[in-house]
Amino acid sequence: MASRIVPQSTVLSFPKTRAPKKADYLRFIRLLPCCISGVMGVEAAHVSYADPWYGSYGRGKGSKVSDRFAVPLSSGLHALQHSGKHGSEQSFWTDHGVQPHCLANTLFGLFHDYDEMDALQFATARIMQGLPK
Repeated sequence: MASRIVPQSTVLSFPKTRAPKKADYLRFIRLLPCCISGVMGVEAAHVSYADPWYGSYGRGKGSKVSDRFAVPLSSGLHALQHSGKHGSEQSFWTDHGVQPHCLANTLFGLFHDYDEMDALQFATARIMQGLPK
C-alpha cells in the first residue's frame, strides 16, 4: 500500500476551526496557585503568542486562543501580561522565567488524565516546583 507524504506547509498551517470553550477546565485552572507568585485566587490567563512546537498557533484575525493554553495568573500579573510593559507577551513570560506553552500542556494533560482531586494535587506540585526563584 502506498503512503502519501504531506507537504511541510500543510503540516504547519493554521487550524481552520476554533476549539470549543471548556468551562470545567477553566474552573480547574482557577483552583490552582499563580504560576509566577504561587498565590491563590487566580484568573485563567490565555497565552496568546504562537509556538507551533507546542501546538499553539496564537490568535489570528477573528480567532481566540484555545482554552488548552490557559495558565493560572494572579489578577495583577494577568493585567501586566496584557499591558505591554514588558514589551511583547513573550517577553513577559521570559522575564518571569516561565515556559507557558509547556506548562499549559502539562496542566491540560493532568486535567484529562486524572480525577479532579489528583489532578489538582499534581498540578499544584508542578507549579510550586517551577516557581521562579
